[in-house]
Amino acid sequence: MATETIVYVNHAWMTHYRGPKGDKAEGNFGFLKTNGIAHESWNFEPIRGKVYGYVPRSAKINISRLGAKRGDAAVDGVTVVWIARNPRTKKTVIVGWFRNACIHREAEHRRLERLSGFDVGYQIEAADADAVLLPIDARSFIIPTAKEPGNLGQSPVWYGKGEAFNREVAEYIGRGGRRGKQTTKSPRQTDPELRRKVEQAAINHAIAYYESEKGGSHKVESVEKDGAGWDLEAFTEDGVYLKVEVKGLSGKDLVVELTPNEYAKMQSPEHRTDYIIYVLPEALSSKPMAYIFRHDALLSKGRDLVWVTEDGQRLWIQPIIAARLSIA
Repeated sequence: MATETIVYVNHAWMTHYRGPKGDKAEGNFGFLKTNGIAHESWNFEPIRGKVYGYVPRSAKINISRLGAKRGDAAVDGVTVVWIARNPRTKKTVIVGWFRNACIHREAEHRRLERLSGFDVGYQIEAADADAVLLPIDARSFIIPTAKEPGNLGQSPVWYGKGEAFNREVAEYIGRGGRRGKQTTKSPRQTDPELRRKVEQAAINHAIAYYESEKGGSHKVESVEKDGAGWDLEAFTEDGVYLKVEVKGLSGKDLVVELTPNEYAKMQSPEHRTDYIIYVLPEALSSKPMAYIFRHDALLSKGRDLVWVTEDGQRLWIQPIIAARLSIA
């Protein structure tokens, strides 16, 4: 398999990249930190069948390294791999890509007004049909960032760590973002009681989600009987590791309770970055829809911890006082 012509662009972390409304950009970029908005906020927002990609920090892609000849105004057929640092895991991962992209020699070949009085200059363009943005839980391909030769450095533009690495990325993209078929399965249990049926249906739903492409093609293990403080552990070969507490409900109302151990692990600085609250209302219905809450470090203030879904729904946490009684 021939290696694709690939360039990597490191930009802010977002969920949808279709504008800043309801989708906060997170990253260590000067303009973003000062102004609270990222130029790359619209990188996956199509305009008349095309998407346009912004390269942060006014950096410029050297198209000569991608096969352009002297005097060429642009180079076609490039795969642009968008990468970002996950603010929760602190790992830089692939978030999506443009295939068959055209990269112009000029860094601001096209300027588009994205907000009133807010123009963005673009060097990259591609057909909307060739743009793929991975769901948050499927962003598991880790980019090497350790201070070693060839790894991603400070520049937002990177040309990869050699042909073998680029071939691995090309194969990953060719599979649509899958890291390979998983072979291990978590044990499934059945129980005749309604409560157990609901709980097991929720567990099965969570396992199926995290083993799916959309959920990141994780390997999943059940630790329900171990007293860990969560039900499932989902991990990838690249070291992405999630602790998933699953709650199933028979009705529509999203109200669940945590045990003292679960609540302690959820709040713990050691675990909360990787701790997921996976709630499945109407677990026994034909098509239940899960709510997946993750810790948001930016919105959290001190002990006021914030947990939100991908679409911005916030979890209301009400501590309940309890007691353990015994004979003195």
